[in-house]
Amino acid sequence: MNRLKRFFLNLKFRKKIILTYFLVSIIPITILGVFCYQQTRYLLLNQEKENLKESFSQAVSRVENSANIYNNLANYTTFNPMILDVINYKYTSYYEMYYKFENILDPYIDMLKSLHNEIQQMTVYTSNNIVKHSTYIIPIEMIEDTNWYKEVSSEYKLRWFTEGKEDVFLAVQVVNMDYSNIQNILYLKMNFQDFFKSFYNISSSNCGIYILDENNKVVFENRSYKGEKDYFVPSTELTKVNGDSIIYNNTNYILIKADIQNMGWTAYLYKPVHLIVESSKNIIYTVLSVVAICLFVLLFVGYWVSYMVVNRIEKLTANMKNMDMDHLEVTVKSNSEDEIGILINSFDKLIVKIKTLIQEVYKSEILKRKYEMKALQAQINPHFLYNSLSLINWKAIRSGEDEISEMSQLLSTFYRTSLNKGSSAITVENELNNTEAYIKIQVMMHNYSFNVDFDIDDEVKEYYMINLLLQPLVENAICHGIDQKRNHKGQLRVSAKEDGTDLVFEVEDNGIGMEPEMCEKILTVKTKGYGIKNVYDRIKLIYGENYGLKFKSVQNEGTVAIIRIPAEKDKDKFNE
Repeated sequence: MNRLKRFFLNLKFRKKIILTYFLVSIIPITILGVFCYQQTRYLLLNQEKENLKESFSQAVSRVENSANIYNNLANYTTFNPMILDVINYKYTSYYEMYYKFENILDPYIDMLKSLHNEIQQMTVYTSNNIVKHSTYIIPIEMIEDTNWYKEVSSEYKLRWFTEGKEDVFLAVQVVNMDYSNIQNILYLKMNFQDFFKSFYNISSSNCGIYILDENNKVVFENRSYKGEKDYFVPSTELTKVNGDSIIYNNTNYILIKADIQNMGWTAYLYKPVHLIVESSKNIIYTVLSVVAICLFVLLFVGYWVSYMVVNRIEKLTANMKNMDMDHLEVTVKSNSEDEIGILINSFDKLIVKIKTLIQEVYKSEILKRKYEMKALQAQINPHFLYNSLSLINWKAIRSGEDEISEMSQLLSTFYRTSLNKGSSAITVENELNNTEAYIKIQVMMHNYSFNVDFDIDDEVKEYYMINLLLQPLVENAICHGIDQKRNHKGQLRVSAKEDGTDLVFEVEDNGIGMEPEMCEKILTVKTKGYGIKNVYDRIKLIYGENYGLKFKSVQNEGTVAIIRIPAEKDKDKFNE
């Protein structure tokens, strides 16, 4: 008794109020709920049995209707004088054969298939001296070894067959009054899933269905149960029962049986009785919901009192749980001066301070990146370098060394656009000039061992971008792609396109390629010098998470690096 008292005293105030009202009201509500549940279960069980019988009867009727349609279609075809003339005609030339096929047989079958979408194949197998024509007419030798042919050829009667869960078809031997020496078999195959669609729909409702032929051979079987347990009943057990129920493996099943007319088949449906009640549990839950509403009305007063007392602290707790680095917002406000109000306002001030510190760290990271780039550019004395390259160019021209002259001019262009007067923003045109100069230098250094293809849209040249994005990708493609695959001539492609409001750059090589894991790893692993990771980080830092760099690669075939950035014509935005 003391433990129970201590437990009650330690409960939160809201729970104390709710528990009190609950104990007062639970006894009469429980009695009412149990009575309603039992009565509802009994009524629903009987109703569900009747609904199941009606649904199964409708499914059987749909299959019977489909079978009647195709039976009539087969009968009409086997007695069609034009078709009989085509398959029994004594041909003297291939032209005669082709003419009748194209003008009589093909239009007739195509028309039937267009009117009946379930038909997958319509074929006449014949012993007449006719060559195979598509799937419409085939020599009878092709089916003489099949079991169904032996059954069909013994009598002039429509027969239905299935093969696994893929084919359902009917076959009938054509009556040839005037051509007793020619045997023709009409074969009509339907879509299995569509033909038995009505049974599939029923068997998905926690029950199983069998269809047996006149020899009690299974031609269709499907069952579906929610959960891990499979309620399987062999077909041999169902054929032994004459009533509407069966017990198998200590489980009671309802059993429904129906004959499928004009097919010689019999359909069986079985469903565990306890699942019938479960399938109607939504209605039972409705009854229980009514009981729960009664409880809610009784508990409302207690809940309202507790709400007024502890609502603000619960909102603050939920706000804290939902908060992360992307959502640093205090959604709870309080004007009161009690302890809860002081707690909420103090927490709000703390979050504001945290957001300020995060913003300061973010700005310092941007400045750090800018200083790193300026430090890289400042490692070269521009004026000394340009003068030296000009002198080399003059000496080369004077000496008739054209390649040396071209090399010095390319180096001058490359470093001038790389340094970019200390600015991180550059036009796309200058960035492409920088990349082209670098590539031409590499081509000369590699003794023209690889080809280069530029695919540039003129419209992109007027936009601005941050510099030194393409050159590292080209360097990576040459050093780690083309140089590593020496059994054929290298190929490098650089493209620049406008895609909506974005610019897309691609650097593609036909080198050795790399594994998919390396395509991700190369973006995050820091290497010596100004590498791929630096390009990736700069794009994310300047343009945001929606833009970036990615690689696509196939080993021994090549790699393509893809950059996507926004199209920007305002240079000043890069200084913000």
